[in-house]
Amino acid sequence: MPILWSFLYYRDSGRPGDIREAHDGGSPKLQAIFRSRLRYLASLEWNDWREPQFRRLHGDLAGLGELRFKGDGVEQRPLGFVSGPHEFTFVFWATEKGNKFVPRSAGTAALLRKSEALADRSLASALWFALE
Repeated sequence: MPILWSFLYYRDSGRPGDIREAHDGGSPKLQAIFRSRLRYLASLEWNDWREPQFRRLHGDLAGLGELRFKGDGVEQRPLGFVSGPHEFTFVFWATEKGNKFVPRSAGTAALLRKSEALADRSLASALWFALE
């Protein structure tokens, strides 16, 4: 499958929701599921990103989307946004319990990081692993 998308992540080391720390702190199986989801989405056009792999958020969180998968016994919800043509930036790694983000501030933090990443593109880097 061709890779149509590139993925970036907001670097926020040491703070809750840091993408790389959440990924690297997960089990090898969680990491493999995350990467598999990205490889799958990378081969699709934006209009084909949908559940169960991905969900666009609405209401106060419009403009964000969540990658959806279960890893390490928990519903994982890395949050991000379309940051350019065929480019998606992850800004906050949340989990979900009882249809609520954990931490509860995940959506608000993701929106803040989104605005910061759009204002200063140097805050986001390409993912540290290849999708191929």
